[in-house]
Amino acid sequence: MQSFHLKLCSVRRGRTPCDKDGNEKDELFGNSGFFDSVAVHAQGAKNFYEGKVISYYVGSTAGGGNDITSRHIARHFERYIPGKPRIDIFNKPGAGGLIAMNELYNLRKPDGLSMVSVNPSSLFASAGGDEAIKFQLQKFIWVGQAFDDAQTLFVRSATPYTSFDAIRKANKEGKLPKMGAQSLDHPSSVVVRIVGYILGLEFHVIPGYPGTPQILLDIERGALDGRAFSTGSLFATKRDWLKSGYIKTLVTSKNIRDSRLPDVPSIDELAPAGSKGLLAALYAAQNLSRSVAMNPGVPSDRVKILRDAFAAMTKDEQFIKESEKLGLEIGLIRGEAMNRDIDATMGDKRLMDMYKQITTVK
Repeated sequence: MQSFHLKLCSVRRGRTPCDKDGNEKDELFGNSGFFDSVAVHAQGAKNFYEGKVISYYVGSTAGGGNDITSRHIARHFERYIPGKPRIDIFNKPGAGGLIAMNELYNLRKPDGLSMVSVNPSSLFASAGGDEAIKFQLQKFIWVGQAFDDAQTLFVRSATPYTSFDAIRKANKEGKLPKMGAQSLDHPSSVVVRIVGYILGLEFHVIPGYPGTPQILLDIERGALDGRAFSTGSLFATKRDWLKSGYIKTLVTSKNIRDSRLPDVPSIDELAPAGSKGLLAALYAAQNLSRSVAMNPGVPSDRVKILRDAFAAMTKDEQFIKESEKLGLEIGLIRGEAMNRDIDATMGDKRLMDMYKQITTVK
């Protein structure tokens, strides 16, 4: 019977096998060959991005808050990725950002050279069973979330809706503030609806806008009264509206007051007892805003490289200073935590049913 025992060089050296010439070998891997191959593989992963171009899909039109934020991320993120690849922005507006996510998810090559700016509409659409989605949200691989972002609900100061008491009075007269939105499952619609449910108010949400610039233009024209808008995007695109008093900010979707808008109440302050479920739905969804994700199947070593680089970017002094100028608050959530949070949210039937109700009732 053939023996499979390994010859030992000496008892004193322990169970160290020898090669045919009597030289010590690693018992499992043979000299340092295995470890050399691991080192080469790791080095190869780091060198992978050298000379490459990463495509960054943004599901909105150029010039909007999401576009500005994504370009800001791209400029700094590429400096921290080993090999310093170039990151190119591709605007893919439509369906509240779902077109961009559909395209990324269905790429044939999960090579780590494509990523997308995620909008909470992807969560709302998933809950509502929107036929436009061609992806499974929990299968995306998250790189991370750089900002602590929330929404601010505002109206033009020239409208008769500059307080919630004024809106309540107008509702009794059959009048509703006209609020622009990209789609029914976009935060510009969902946040308005949640605020309405919590405070017992009615708004006329008008969906169908391709992007933020078009909504803001209609607010200026008087065709719309206001909207719910990312606070960071509001500072990045319309800081002058805030300074001049052109708009009246009514509430933010944070659970505490926003330091950038200290006189504006948080929704948590205004919410009556019994609103815990709606508030939980709101907070869970907005963690997705402006997060960065890749399509399924990207090799784990490349995922780690990008996650580490993304996290390092958020500590960069230049990135922090420029973010502050844009009105963005740094609040890193690593990709690993993002994936765990998405799994938990998608598995919470109560939350998903709530999203479905909010996004399907007109």
